[in-house]
Amino acid sequence: MDRTEAAEPAFLARRRRERPWFLAALSTATLIFALDAALSARLVGFLFAAPFVAAFGSRPRWTALAGAYATALAVLVGWPDGFFGSVDHLGRVGVVALGGAIAVWLSIARLRAELARRRYKLLAEAGRIAESTLDGELMLIQVARLAALELADWCFIAVRDPDGGVRAVAAMHWDSERQRLAWRLLTGYPIDAAAAYGASAIMEEGRSRLYTSIDRDVLRRWSADDENLRLLEELEMRSLMVVPMMARGRTLGAIALASSESGVTFGEDDVRLAEELADRVAGAIDNTRLYGELTRAEADLRGSRDELQAILDGVADAITVQRPDGQLVYANHAAVRSMGFSSVEELLSTPVSEIVGRFEYLDEHGEPVSIERLPGRRALAGDPSPEPVLVRFRARHDPTLRWTRIKATPVFGEDGRPVLAINVLEDLTEVHQAHEGQRFLGEAGAMLASSLDYETTLANVARLAVPQVADWCGVDVLDEDGDIRHVVVAHTDPAKVDMAVEHQRRYPVDPNEETGVPNVLRTGEPELYPDIPDEMLVEGARDEEQLAMLRELGMKSVMIVPMAARGRMLGALTFVSAETGRRFGDDDLAFARELASRCALAVDNSRLYGERAHIARTLQESLLPPELPQPPGIEVAARFRAAGEGFDVGGDFYDVFETGSGAWAAVIGDVCGKGPEAAAVTALARYTLRAAAMRDRVPSRILATLNEAMLRQRSDRRFCTVLFATMDRTDAGVRLRFASGGHPLPLLVRADGTVTEIGTPGTLLGIVPDPDLVDATIELQPGDAAILYTDGVTDAAAPDVLREPLDMTGEMGLRGDESADELAQRLLDAALGGERAGEPRDDIAIVVLKARAASGAEGEGDARAVTAGSA
Repeated sequence: MDRTEAAEPAFLARRRRERPWFLAALSTATLIFALDAALSARLVGFLFAAPFVAAFGSRPRWTALAGAYATALAVLVGWPDGFFGSVDHLGRVGVVALGGAIAVWLSIARLRAELARRRYKLLAEAGRIAESTLDGELMLIQVARLAALELADWCFIAVRDPDGGVRAVAAMHWDSERQRLAWRLLTGYPIDAAAAYGASAIMEEGRSRLYTSIDRDVLRRWSADDENLRLLEELEMRSLMVVPMMARGRTLGAIALASSESGVTFGEDDVRLAEELADRVAGAIDNTRLYGELTRAEADLRGSRDELQAILDGVADAITVQRPDGQLVYANHAAVRSMGFSSVEELLSTPVSEIVGRFEYLDEHGEPVSIERLPGRRALAGDPSPEPVLVRFRARHDPTLRWTRIKATPVFGEDGRPVLAINVLEDLTEVHQAHEGQRFLGEAGAMLASSLDYETTLANVARLAVPQVADWCGVDVLDEDGDIRHVVVAHTDPAKVDMAVEHQRRYPVDPNEETGVPNVLRTGEPELYPDIPDEMLVEGARDEEQLAMLRELGMKSVMIVPMAARGRMLGALTFVSAETGRRFGDDDLAFARELASRCALAVDNSRLYGERAHIARTLQESLLPPELPQPPGIEVAARFRAAGEGFDVGGDFYDVFETGSGAWAAVIGDVCGKGPEAAAVTALARYTLRAAAMRDRVPSRILATLNEAMLRQRSDRRFCTVLFATMDRTDAGVRLRFASGGHPLPLLVRADGTVTEIGTPGTLLGIVPDPDLVDATIELQPGDAAILYTDGVTDAAAPDVLREPLDMTGEMGLRGDESADELAQRLLDAALGGERAGEPRDDIAIVVLKARAASGAEGEGDARAVTAGSA
């Protein structure tokens, strides 16, 4: 059972309409009284108009109150006018009182007419529901929803099954939030509880019951246990009526109607109206049951044609009966309507060949279906239970396709041969369209999620929509500067696509147009044109040539829907029906809006992804040196590889800079975590180290300064590992003095290819106020290299924590005859390649410092700079 949508119940609508009239009546009386009192003009007689104002729209009670108020003012106005109690005064008061009485009478008459219209509307709508389906329970659910809007706040329906059991089938409330309580009651309340008072008793007695007021004692008698009592109390019922559903002398069920927040107290008139509704519903239920019985009793069908006609004429599905020669001998009204005839007699008198010739039958794949494949023909051929066939059919002069499931049952004669075939044509057009719509939305959603290139995915969705949704589909988007940009137009015929593109080139969209895509983008409201007459084309064309092109496109129906996300207008989808002749309606518009919403979300996500990735790249680049300086006598190379897709700024960093007086420093570090917080710690570390290196030359003291700064300036307990090194030229090569604050120790690669790890690990920075930091020194001979790296190198692509880390001294294959750049690249390739190929789990940073071989041309000139490497 579907939950009720939020709707305004009838009593609230009436109350909302009545109050303004009542207030207007009081205002009229007050105004006349004020004018009379101010002018002493003896306007008292005009007060009789006030209750008539109320009578136009208020209930008799409110009209009477307005009349009493006007009469009271008429009495009071005698004092300021100076004729209180006189014959003239009393006469005028009598006129006002008489006017009030007449107004009350008019209000009563108006209310009775309104109740009659309400009764007619209710019963007519109930009849329409009863005729629209052969599913008895679905009909009862729809009737309960109708009654919850028109008669009461709550509606409960219980039925008696053919075996004598009683069960609840519907529980409704006009408010969607309260509807949840109806579900709980429907599933948790035993219908046979308190049989002497509830639905079971009404079914047994066959007469209605009215409870003008409901108290806790009554609820307790109706409850099977405390949980049932609690559920009933949550209904907050104030008045209740229970009426039986009876047909042909049998009680088929009961309808219970209760008021709660409306405050309505039911009376006998309400009971009579509810009984009429119950009789109408009972007749429909009885018909559906009879229909089921008749389809199982072919012999009774042959002998009771008149009864069958009376029953099946109320069935929504088309039903026909045909003889072995194919001639129809029976058809209900639904069959007459679906086949386009004006009467049963006209249909039955038309030859079968002519009837068949009116329609084109296609299977699910669009292939023609021969008449011999239809279940009716197979039933007449002797098949006792032919399989139902799902077909698409349309009249040859009408392009509208309908989906129907055709079922047939043979009726055998005494000789065992089929003498009749009963055909049931169940219209599944709406069901199929809903199913196809959901399938299409699923495919479109998967397509939209498959790529972050929104223009490509939108183009694919447009092509997917043709011809399932429309003959044409176009997509327009709003650029960041507010310009309308056409993305794609799709059609099954490439020649027509070229024609549409040419039309757009020669007649670009005017952003100030009052209709079409510009208006939809401007207002955010969709536009639906069920029909496109030629007059509309003439009015919209700029010249005769454009008019000819528009006519050649053959537009029959158009809908344009906005693509909006997070309160921003992103673009619009345009759907055009042409060759198929389909007419778009409200259901098509709702489907198109859902598709547009999903497209808008994909566009918005793509743009957000691009913005976030751009910000992350920009911030990451700002935390790394754009160029690597090349100090005298030292060859420097670096590599950096961010983990993941680049959404977040990584915590790995490195730097090479001059500290003054020809001295140089190199630093590499790894900050805990990712994102803006890690970037802030990275910036703090880089610039603190640069500043400290200008005042101090001892690496351990420089790292201690950074540790103190982190403890003083950061309260989030983020830590980092850092290796800081100073570089000095010596006669023999380069002296590297360094200290590690919890960072991986550097690798020393000798010119002969020997690789060793040097130094003593220290304490992480940013954790304790007095970290353990130890200075170490490496003497680099010409051709020797020191490699600084982050721990991302050792476990960059490890699939899980059980994987052994990379052996930095054994697996790398580092050679002393390689340049600094070659060493850096080899280390990166070893970390990512081979068995470990894939996306790294952590950022990778590598800095290679290699002592240059002595050269007479080198000297002590200015340091050179090279672009920092990245992967």
